[in-house]
Order: sequence, then C-alpha cells, then structure tokens
Amino acid sequence: MRERLRYILLTVILFGTEYLIALFGSGYIRGYLGDVLVIPLIYFAARAVFWKKDSIFSAYVLPLLIYVLGWVTELLQYLRLGEILHLKPGSAAAVILGSTADIKDIICYLSGLYLIGIYLLIESRILKNDNGWYPLACFIQWTWGNIQTTGGSIMYLIYLNCPHRYYHGVIRTYWPLQSGLSVGQFIFTPQVPSEDDMSESAREKREWSEKMAVHEFGHTLQSLLLGPLYLIVIGIPSLSWGLLPVFRKLRDNKDIRYTDLFCEKWASDWGEIITKEEALRT
Repeated sequence: MRERLRYILLTVILFGTEYLIALFGSGYIRGYLGDVLVIPLIYFAARAVFWKKDSIFSAYVLPLLIYVLGWVTELLQYLRLGEILHLKPGSAAAVILGSTADIKDIICYLSGLYLIGIYLLIESRILKNDNGWYPLACFIQWTWGNIQTTGGSIMYLIYLNCPHRYYHGVIRTYWPLQSGLSVGQFIFTPQVPSEDDMSESAREKREWSEKMAVHEFGHTLQSLLLGPLYLIVIGIPSLSWGLLPVFRKLRDNKDIRYTDLFCEKWASDWGEIITKEEALRT
C-alpha cells in the first residue's frame, strides 16, 4: 500500500502542476512544460491504479508504451482526426486529442520519458535493487535504439505469459521457439527444463540456451552502439543469412558456421567479453 500511495502522491502533484499550467501558464511553460509532464503523469497514474510492483513490465515496458501513445496522438492530430470525427472544440475528447501536430511535442514527450528514467534510477538506488543501473541502459536503447527496442517491446507483449528475467541489463524472455532473437533491449532464448531435471539432455538444453543468451546479448551491445543503423548493419544481414535458402545451402555446402558471418561473430565476441561466459559458436 505504501508503494501505491507514493505513485498516487506523484500523480496528484503532476496533475495539480498541469492544472496550474493550464490556468496561469504562458509562453514556453504552457507550450512545452505541460507536454513534458504529461508522460510521467500518465505513467504514475497507471502505476498507482494497475501496476504498483517493480516488475519488468511496469519499470521497462509501460513507460515506452506511454511514450508511443504520445507518437500516436501526434499522428492522429496530423491526420486531423478531430475534424473527421467532428469533435466539438473545448470538449474533453478534443482537449485530450489536441489539434495541431508538432515535432516539438515529440521532443517534449521524450523529455518526459527521461524524467521517468531518472525517477526509476533514483528509486532503484533508494531500494538498493541490484538492477539499479538498468534504467540508464534501458532509456538509451529507447531513444538511440528506439526502432528496434519498440519492436522488442511488442514481441515482449506477444510472449507476455512466458518467463522473463533481467539479464546483464537487458530483458530476457524464455519463449517456446528453439531459436534466439535480439531486438533492442529485449532478447529471446528457448525455454529450458527445470533445474531439478538432472538428465544429460536437460543439462545440454540449459547450456545451449545460456550460450545463445550470451550471443543475443552481444547484439544488444551492437544496438547500443549503432542505434538507428542497427537494422541496416546487423538486422538485415543477420535475417538474410539465417533465413534465405541460398545462404543455408551455402553454409551446408561450404561447412560454414552461422556465427561466422561478421555481425554474428561480432555479437558472440562482445557477448563473451562483457559476460565472461561462453557464447554460441555454431
């Protein structure tokens, strides 16, 4: 209950600030500060009502979804949805939707996202969580690596019922597929047998998944470095190398390993350097 009260208090403070800005604000304060604070306002209200716990979803997925909501709002404004629906000026729906699309609003929403990140970082330090530095890496991925991390959050939601955990500053999902995937801040590796299963087969599956996690983690480092260029430099070559029949045939005929491709070897190398564990080399 104490955690919920904290989020309720933050919601009330931000709502009151927004209300005062609407009544008395002018210039930059009215034009920009209100848009900056609206993202944290929605986030803390959602935490207060629905997700008070420090879970992966509430700490790392929910802020991004709210930020994307800001993008959607600007898109609807650009398409003049209010005029199409004949919303009455000054009505609640018209106020929420807004009237004019502006790239400056997106920058304000991004600033609001960073305010959430700063709060989460402070909260993690106060609570002495082991993942205290995760929000920093996460929010760099959500801005510089926004494209692929947005895709990763969608994949996370698709496999929401699968097991998830933190993994060296990223979010790891154990999905039912027997392959790995790295999408920005999110990695996906095969589900593994319980630790109680001491059979040789179970041990090999766990080892395989762990090596794959190291490799996929290396891709998240590439995303951190390359940002919007990741899809061109890493994503397209990797998917083509893995999925196109011509490259599969080439690997079989020439006895070439999947991780011999420049971007895959790079991912395994960097994953091993940071985690100090063995990466996939197949």
